[in-house]
Amino acid sequence: MKVIKFNEAVVDQAPTILVLGYFDGLHLGHQALFEKARALASEKNATISVLTFPESPTLVFKKFNTDLFKHLTSKAKRCQLFEDNGVDFLYFTDFTSHFAKLTSHDFIANYIRHLSVAAIVVGFDYQFGSDHAGLEALSAYETYQIDKVIADGQKISSTAIRQAILDGDVTRANQLLGYAYEVTGIVVHGEARGRTIGYPTANIASKDSQYIPAIGVYVVDIEVSGKRYRGMASIGYNDTFGGKNKTLEVHIFDYRDEIYGETVTVYFLQFIRGMIKFDSVADLITQMESDEKTSREFNA
Repeated sequence: MKVIKFNEAVVDQAPTILVLGYFDGLHLGHQALFEKARALASEKNATISVLTFPESPTLVFKKFNTDLFKHLTSKAKRCQLFEDNGVDFLYFTDFTSHFAKLTSHDFIANYIRHLSVAAIVVGFDYQFGSDHAGLEALSAYETYQIDKVIADGQKISSTAIRQAILDGDVTRANQLLGYAYEVTGIVVHGEARGRTIGYPTANIASKDSQYIPAIGVYVVDIEVSGKRYRGMASIGYNDTFGGKNKTLEVHIFDYRDEIYGETVTVYFLQFIRGMIKFDSVADLITQMESDEKTSREFNA
Protein backbone atom coordinates (compact mmCIF):
# COMPACT_ATOMS: atom_id res chain seq x y z
CA MET A 1 0.00 0.00 0.00
CA LYS A 2 1.26 3.48 -0.89
CA VAL A 3 0.59 6.37 1.51
CA ILE A 4 0.40 9.66 -0.36
CA LYS A 5 -0.04 13.29 0.70
CA PHE A 6 -2.76 14.46 -1.69
CA ASN A 7 -2.22 17.63 -3.65
CA GLU A 8 -3.56 18.98 -6.91
CA ALA A 9 -0.51 17.67 -8.77
CA VAL A 10 -1.70 14.13 -8.11
CA VAL A 11 -3.00 12.53 -11.27
CA ASP A 12 -3.57 8.78 -11.39
CA GLN A 13 -4.87 7.34 -14.67
CA ALA A 14 -5.24 3.77 -13.37
CA PRO A 15 -8.88 2.84 -12.67
CA THR A 16 -9.60 2.81 -8.95
CA ILE A 17 -12.47 2.24 -6.53
CA LEU A 18 -12.54 5.32 -4.28
CA VAL A 19 -13.70 4.94 -0.66
CA LEU A 20 -14.52 8.17 1.16
CA GLY A 21 -14.78 8.82 4.92
CA TYR A 22 -12.76 9.54 8.05
CA PHE A 23 -12.58 5.96 9.41
CA ASP A 24 -11.57 6.23 13.07
CA GLY A 25 -10.96 2.64 14.14
CA LEU A 26 -11.95 0.91 10.88
CA HIS A 27 -14.68 -1.00 12.72
CA LEU A 28 -17.09 -3.58 11.32
CA GLY A 29 -19.28 -0.87 9.81
CA HIS A 30 -16.30 0.55 7.92
CA GLN A 31 -15.19 -2.92 6.92
CA ALA A 32 -18.50 -3.40 5.09
CA LEU A 33 -17.48 -0.54 2.77
CA PHE A 34 -14.17 -2.20 1.99
CA GLU A 35 -15.85 -5.54 1.38
CA LYS A 36 -17.91 -3.84 -1.34
CA ALA A 37 -14.83 -2.02 -2.66
CA ARG A 38 -12.91 -5.30 -2.99
CA ALA A 39 -15.79 -6.88 -4.91
CA LEU A 40 -15.94 -3.89 -7.27
CA ALA A 41 -12.15 -3.85 -7.70
CA SER A 42 -12.21 -7.51 -8.72
CA GLU A 43 -15.11 -6.95 -11.11
CA LYS A 44 -13.57 -3.87 -12.75
CA ASN A 45 -9.91 -4.89 -12.54
CA ALA A 46 -9.25 -1.76 -10.49
CA THR A 47 -7.22 -0.73 -7.47
CA ILE A 48 -8.74 0.53 -4.20
CA SER A 49 -8.03 4.07 -2.99
CA VAL A 50 -9.03 5.94 0.16
CA LEU A 51 -9.11 9.71 0.51
CA THR A 52 -9.23 10.70 4.17
CA PHE A 53 -7.79 12.96 6.88
CA PRO A 54 -4.99 12.42 9.42
CA GLU A 55 -6.99 14.16 12.17
CA SER A 56 -10.68 14.45 12.96
CA PRO A 57 -12.59 17.18 11.07
CA THR A 58 -14.17 18.17 14.40
CA LEU A 59 -10.91 20.01 15.25
CA VAL A 60 -12.00 22.73 12.81
CA PHE A 61 -15.50 23.14 14.22
CA LYS A 62 -15.27 22.67 18.01
CA LYS A 63 -13.55 24.52 20.85
CA PHE A 64 -10.27 22.69 21.38
CA ASN A 65 -9.74 20.11 24.09
CA THR A 66 -7.12 17.37 24.13
CA ASP A 67 -9.74 14.66 23.51
CA LEU A 68 -10.09 15.99 19.95
CA PHE A 69 -6.60 14.64 19.26
CA LYS A 70 -7.48 11.14 20.46
CA HIS A 71 -8.05 8.20 18.13
CA LEU A 72 -9.23 4.60 18.40
CA THR A 73 -6.04 3.47 16.69
CA SER A 74 -2.46 4.63 16.47
CA LYS A 75 -1.39 6.04 13.10
CA ALA A 76 0.57 2.87 12.36
CA LYS A 77 -2.36 0.60 13.27
CA ARG A 78 -4.76 2.68 11.19
CA CYS A 79 -2.53 2.31 8.12
CA GLN A 80 -2.19 -1.41 8.79
CA LEU A 81 -5.97 -1.79 8.95
CA PHE A 82 -6.39 0.04 5.64
CA GLU A 83 -3.87 -2.30 4.06
CA ASP A 84 -5.51 -5.36 5.64
CA ASN A 85 -8.79 -4.25 4.06
CA GLY A 86 -7.30 -4.24 0.57
CA VAL A 87 -6.40 -0.57 0.11
CA ASP A 88 -3.71 0.05 -2.52
CA PHE A 89 -3.45 3.85 -2.28
CA LEU A 90 -4.07 5.83 0.90
CA TYR A 91 -4.39 9.55 0.23
CA PHE A 92 -4.27 12.01 3.13
CA THR A 93 -5.30 15.65 3.00
CA ASP A 94 -5.51 18.04 5.96
CA PHE A 95 -8.98 19.13 7.03
CA THR A 96 -8.47 22.88 7.42
CA SER A 97 -10.74 25.92 7.48
CA HIS A 98 -10.00 26.35 3.78
CA PHE A 99 -10.92 22.74 3.06
CA ALA A 100 -14.12 23.08 5.11
CA LYS A 101 -15.26 25.94 2.85
CA LEU A 102 -15.04 23.84 -0.31
CA THR A 103 -18.40 23.07 -1.86
CA SER A 104 -19.17 19.58 -3.08
CA HIS A 105 -18.48 20.85 -6.61
CA ASP A 106 -15.08 22.17 -5.50
CA PHE A 107 -14.23 18.89 -3.77
CA ILE A 108 -15.03 16.90 -6.89
CA ALA A 109 -13.04 19.28 -9.11
CA ASN A 110 -10.02 19.59 -6.80
CA TYR A 111 -9.80 16.01 -5.58
CA ILE A 112 -11.96 13.31 -7.16
CA ARG A 113 -11.29 14.37 -10.75
CA HIS A 114 -7.57 13.91 -10.21
CA LEU A 115 -8.15 10.17 -9.94
CA SER A 116 -9.44 7.76 -12.55
CA VAL A 117 -12.47 6.76 -10.52
CA ALA A 118 -14.22 3.58 -11.65
CA ALA A 119 -16.69 3.70 -8.73
CA ILE A 120 -17.15 5.39 -5.36
CA VAL A 121 -18.12 3.70 -2.08
CA VAL A 122 -19.44 5.68 0.91
CA GLY A 123 -21.23 5.03 4.18
CA PHE A 124 -24.96 5.37 4.84
CA ASP A 125 -24.62 8.85 6.38
CA TYR A 126 -21.94 10.29 4.10
CA GLN A 127 -22.16 13.99 3.26
CA PHE A 128 -19.46 16.25 1.90
CA GLY A 129 -18.71 19.84 1.02
CA SER A 130 -19.79 23.03 2.76
CA ASP A 131 -23.22 22.46 1.17
CA HIS A 132 -23.49 19.05 2.94
CA ALA A 133 -24.21 17.28 -0.32
CA GLY A 134 -25.13 13.62 -0.55
CA LEU A 135 -25.14 11.10 -3.36
CA GLU A 136 -26.88 13.43 -5.78
CA ALA A 137 -23.65 15.45 -6.08
CA LEU A 138 -21.82 12.29 -7.17
CA SER A 139 -24.29 11.41 -9.94
CA ALA A 140 -21.54 11.57 -12.58
CA TYR A 141 -19.94 8.54 -10.93
CA GLU A 142 -21.03 4.99 -10.27
CA THR A 143 -21.63 5.34 -6.54
CA TYR A 144 -22.55 2.81 -3.85
CA GLN A 145 -23.85 3.76 -0.42
CA ILE A 146 -23.51 0.99 2.15
CA ASP A 147 -26.26 0.49 4.72
CA LYS A 148 -25.47 0.93 8.41
CA VAL A 149 -24.30 -2.21 10.17
CA ILE A 150 -26.24 -3.21 13.29
CA ALA A 151 -25.01 -5.28 16.25
CA ASP A 152 -27.47 -6.26 19.00
CA GLY A 153 -29.86 -3.56 17.84
CA GLN A 154 -27.20 -0.82 17.95
CA LYS A 155 -25.64 0.97 15.00
CA ILE A 156 -21.93 0.26 14.86
CA SER A 157 -20.13 3.59 15.08
CA SER A 158 -16.85 5.06 16.27
CA THR A 159 -18.82 7.04 18.86
CA ALA A 160 -20.34 3.88 20.37
CA ILE A 161 -16.92 2.20 20.46
CA ARG A 162 -15.27 5.17 22.16
CA GLN A 163 -17.97 5.18 24.82
CA ALA A 164 -17.62 1.44 25.42
CA ILE A 165 -13.86 1.88 25.93
CA LEU A 166 -14.32 4.80 28.31
CA ASP A 167 -16.89 2.70 30.22
CA GLY A 168 -14.41 -0.18 30.46
CA ASP A 169 -16.60 -2.44 28.34
CA VAL A 170 -13.76 -3.65 26.13
CA THR A 171 -15.68 -6.83 25.28
CA ARG A 172 -18.36 -4.72 23.60
CA ALA A 173 -15.77 -2.48 21.95
CA ASN A 174 -13.99 -5.50 20.52
CA GLN A 175 -17.25 -6.91 19.17
CA LEU A 176 -17.94 -3.66 17.30
CA LEU A 177 -14.37 -3.24 16.09
CA GLY A 178 -13.97 -6.81 14.89
CA TYR A 179 -10.57 -7.03 16.61
CA ALA A 180 -9.08 -6.44 20.08
CA TYR A 181 -8.68 -2.81 21.10
CA GLU A 182 -5.01 -2.01 21.54
CA VAL A 183 -2.77 0.69 22.94
CA THR A 184 0.89 1.08 21.98
CA GLY A 185 3.43 2.68 24.28
CA ILE A 186 6.93 2.71 25.70
CA VAL A 187 7.87 0.92 28.94
CA VAL A 188 9.01 3.52 31.46
CA HIS A 189 9.97 3.54 35.14
CA GLY A 190 7.06 3.69 37.57
CA GLU A 191 6.70 3.37 41.34
CA ALA A 192 7.92 -0.29 41.29
CA ARG A 193 5.45 -1.21 44.05
CA GLY A 194 4.44 -4.41 42.27
CA ARG A 195 7.89 -5.90 42.75
CA THR A 196 7.51 -5.80 46.51
CA ILE A 197 4.47 -8.11 46.42
CA GLY A 198 5.60 -10.48 43.69
CA TYR A 199 3.71 -8.81 40.83
CA PRO A 200 6.20 -6.62 38.92
CA THR A 201 4.56 -4.50 36.23
CA ALA A 202 5.58 -2.80 33.03
CA ASN A 203 4.52 0.85 33.30
CA ILE A 204 3.47 1.92 29.82
CA ALA A 205 3.37 5.49 28.54
CA SER A 206 1.26 5.74 25.41
CA LYS A 207 3.08 7.22 22.42
CA ASP A 208 -0.12 8.05 20.60
CA SER A 209 -3.22 10.03 21.48
CA GLN A 210 -5.46 7.04 22.11
CA TYR A 211 -8.39 6.43 24.41
CA ILE A 212 -7.39 4.60 27.60
CA PRO A 213 -10.12 2.35 29.04
CA ALA A 214 -11.82 3.11 32.36
CA ILE A 215 -9.94 2.57 35.60
CA GLY A 216 -9.91 -1.06 36.64
CA VAL A 217 -8.21 -4.40 36.05
CA TYR A 218 -8.28 -6.15 32.67
CA VAL A 219 -7.29 -9.39 31.00
CA VAL A 220 -4.77 -8.42 28.34
CA ASP A 221 -2.26 -9.76 25.89
CA ILE A 222 0.93 -7.77 25.45
CA GLU A 223 3.28 -7.90 22.49
CA VAL A 224 6.97 -7.54 23.31
CA SER A 225 9.62 -7.79 20.57
CA GLY A 226 7.15 -9.43 18.22
CA LYS A 227 6.01 -12.09 20.72
CA ARG A 228 2.62 -12.06 22.45
CA TYR A 229 2.19 -12.86 26.16
CA ARG A 230 -0.85 -13.07 28.44
CA GLY A 231 -1.02 -10.66 31.34
CA MET A 232 -3.29 -8.50 33.47
CA ALA A 233 -3.42 -4.73 33.29
CA SER A 234 -4.20 -2.17 35.96
CA ILE A 235 -5.42 1.27 34.95
CA GLY A 236 -5.57 3.95 37.61
CA TYR A 237 -4.65 7.52 38.48
CA ASN A 238 -1.41 8.94 39.85
CA ASP A 239 -0.80 12.54 40.88
CA THR A 240 1.69 14.09 38.47
CA PHE A 241 2.67 17.76 38.60
CA GLY A 242 -0.52 18.53 40.50
CA GLY A 243 -2.79 16.83 37.98
CA LYS A 244 -4.44 13.46 37.48
CA ASN A 245 -3.04 11.19 34.78
CA LYS A 246 -4.24 7.71 33.91
CA THR A 247 -1.51 5.12 34.26
CA LEU A 248 -1.35 1.76 32.49
CA GLU A 249 0.61 -1.05 34.14
CA VAL A 250 0.81 -4.65 32.95
CA HIS A 251 1.96 -7.70 34.86
CA ILE A 252 3.25 -10.08 32.17
CA PHE A 253 2.87 -13.75 33.06
CA ASP A 254 5.98 -15.92 33.02
CA TYR A 255 8.18 -13.02 31.92
CA ARG A 256 11.12 -11.72 33.93
CA ASP A 257 13.26 -9.68 31.52
CA GLU A 258 13.64 -5.90 31.97
CA ILE A 259 12.19 -4.05 28.99
CA TYR A 260 12.54 -0.33 29.78
CA GLY A 261 12.52 1.70 26.58
CA GLU A 262 10.84 -1.06 24.58
CA THR A 263 7.79 -0.26 22.48
CA VAL A 264 4.98 -2.67 23.36
CA THR A 265 1.35 -3.13 22.39
CA VAL A 266 -1.37 -3.99 24.91
CA TYR A 267 -4.50 -5.79 23.65
CA PHE A 268 -7.51 -5.41 25.95
CA LEU A 269 -9.52 -8.63 26.14
CA GLN A 270 -11.89 -8.42 29.12
CA PHE A 271 -12.73 -6.21 32.11
CA ILE A 272 -12.18 -8.06 35.40
CA ARG A 273 -13.08 -5.56 38.13
CA GLY A 274 -12.97 -1.98 39.27
CA MET A 275 -10.39 -0.62 41.69
CA ILE A 276 -10.70 -1.68 45.31
CA LYS A 277 -9.16 -0.17 48.43
CA PHE A 278 -7.71 -3.06 50.44
CA ASP A 279 -7.29 -3.18 54.21
CA SER A 280 -3.98 -5.03 53.99
CA VAL A 281 -1.28 -6.10 51.56
CA ALA A 282 -2.32 -9.71 52.18
CA ASP A 283 -5.85 -8.93 50.94
CA LEU A 284 -4.39 -7.24 47.85
CA ILE A 285 -2.23 -10.25 47.04
CA THR A 286 -5.22 -12.59 47.46
CA GLN A 287 -7.22 -10.49 45.01
CA MET A 288 -4.35 -10.35 42.52
CA GLU A 289 -4.00 -14.11 42.64
CA SER A 290 -7.69 -14.32 41.75
CA ASP A 291 -7.22 -11.80 38.93
CA GLU A 292 -4.30 -13.84 37.61
CA LYS A 293 -6.38 -17.02 37.60
CA THR A 294 -9.16 -15.24 35.68
CA SER A 295 -6.65 -13.86 33.17
CA ARG A 296 -4.86 -17.14 32.58
CA GLU A 297 -8.12 -19.00 32.05
CA PHE A 298 -9.59 -16.47 29.65
CA ASN A 299 -9.98 -17.76 26.11
CA ALA A 300 -10.12 -15.03 23.49
